[in-house]
Amino acid sequence: MCTRQTVLVALMLIAVAPITAAAGTVWAPATLDQYFRVEWVATSGPGGSSVSGYVTNIGAGPAERVQLVVEGLDAAGSVVGASMAWVVGDLPANQRGYFTARVPAAPAYRVRVVAFDWANCRN
Repeated sequence: MCTRQTVLVALMLIAVAPITAAAGTVWAPATLDQYFRVEWVATSGPGGSSVSGYVTNIGAGPAERVQLVVEGLDAAGSVVGASMAWVVGDLPANQRGYFTARVPAAPAYRVRVVAFDWANCRN
């Protein structure tokens, strides 16, 4: 279970969990929060709005190609826009890497890791 495809499949399963739960199956999907911690700040200036911050790898091994989604939220918490961002460089265990994304102006944002590869796993 080292590939980006495995992570993306897991995220798709998480996305359909509410549908499955409504059908009677109860389970608690794991999230990428067990591998990464995200700290960020939103700023606005003459050039537009941006979200920037750091992703800390709290997993046991080095990660690479760490991709995030930055979602703009309205006052009710509904997604009104999204931007993708990448962590700059590889992310060794217990280290952090920087990211930044230009985003449409919104009252609030949510930032999540959506894909990555473990650096020591090669298929």
